[in-house]
Amino acid sequence: MKILTLLSVSALLCAVTPSFAQDKCPVNFEKISPEDFEIKTAGVDTSFGAIILADVGKSSFEANKKGFFNIQFKINRRIKILNSKGFDLATVKIPLYRDYNSDREEVLESLKASTYNLVNGKIEETRLDKENVFREVQDKKHVIKKFTMPAVKEGSIIDISYTIYSDFLFNLQPWYFQGSYPRLWSEYNLSLPSFFRYVFLTKGALNFHIKEEKEKFQSFIVR
Repeated sequence: MKILTLLSVSALLCAVTPSFAQDKCPVNFEKISPEDFEIKTAGVDTSFGAIILADVGKSSFEANKKGFFNIQFKINRRIKILNSKGFDLATVKIPLYRDYNSDREEVLESLKASTYNLVNGKIEETRLDKENVFREVQDKKHVIKKFTMPAVKEGSIIDISYTIYSDFLFNLQPWYFQGSYPRLWSEYNLSLPSFFRYVFLTKGALNFHIKEEKEKFQSFIVR
């Protein structure tokens, strides 16, 4: 066993809807209050029936039990359902890569998901029952963990968080800063040991609201 002290590069990329521009994520994923249901939609396309209030992802490398590295990918997402047109966002599909020859696949852990409704000024929380999370085989290289959020109605807020652990170092997770539904805040963090080499491609006409890169030394125990 060896302790490796490596130079790591940490990058932060963030895109926001212009009318909601600020310097940090406006959502506190640790708690929710009645004020969070009062969403100002000026300058936001509400025709899709839902808004992703904040979408935050983080990829980092860590030493694993096999003596090398794996990728840890964390997601925190908060969604506001405006009307029935946005109910599609209540069905969540999480793709996982798998090795068809060995039956190894990425591991989904720490899944937490809740639907919040404001009833007579009080917040009611309905948590996802993990028994309602289903596994589907998409193709030889992918499986999907799928679930539908409970108690969703017009005005609901949905919070989803999970972590994917991957031994497949080539499968660094991509990030979509915008998509089929408007995202008010979209953020991706990457912490990368310096000896790994990836090619990063970005598409889109707009510049990032925040683009930062820092270097630090980090220790890993490997075999």
